[in-house]
Amino acid sequence: MQTTATYNIHAYPTHLIHSLPLSRGRQATLRPVLPQDAPLERAFVAGLSHTSRRNRFHGNLNGLSDHFAEQITCIDYVHQMGFVVTMLDAGEEVVIADACYVLDEDGDTAEFALAVSDDWQGRGLGAQLIEALCNAARQVGARWLYGEVLKSNTRMIALMLRCGFTVRPHPADETLVRVERSVSSVVSDRGFAHRAARIFSTLNHALPQWLNARHLADHNWSDPLSDCGSPAGCSQ
Repeated sequence: MQTTATYNIHAYPTHLIHSLPLSRGRQATLRPVLPQDAPLERAFVAGLSHTSRRNRFHGNLNGLSDHFAEQITCIDYVHQMGFVVTMLDAGEEVVIADACYVLDEDGDTAEFALAVSDDWQGRGLGAQLIEALCNAARQVGARWLYGEVLKSNTRMIALMLRCGFTVRPHPADETLVRVERSVSSVVSDRGFAHRAARIFSTLNHALPQWLNARHLADHNWSDPLSDCGSPAGCSQ
């Protein structure tokens, strides 16, 4: 007898849909993922550069299988959450960034991952997705968001610091760092532009040297920009 998969899907969280202004008067939509987004997600991952795919999945992945695409799009919006940033390109909706988390069994922590299309990196989409993840996690009772980032992915680590995460050595893999943030924390915008210019100028020069295994073993980083005390990885 042929069986049909069943899903425990909660009501679609329309209140988490937001419009994002892009350059040249264009608009993008940040919204929770839908099951019918599987083809869009496959196209998105296929369009990432080799480096961005490696940063996101921590391995050599050419594209998403049908099963993997189903896993990240057929979610219950509570224990699993996913967001996509989409825009219209020649009248067709395309994904230019995505993010997701999976709640741990304790319900207190959630592991996240995100990726931004190479053409749209450095334009604030990663930070918007982090805030969307934190907001959604907070609403289902989680307190902490954490992830694993390749140590070589200095751009993503800089984004994590900007978004209020702490960065620590990974306990089991020297090629990774672990990032963690309270979802109730709010990174203040007061004086942000001035501090960001100063700190990121320093990071651009110093971060590659800081991220060697010996230095990571001796330091516990906290976000200098914060005013508040199963996904694979991240790409930005």
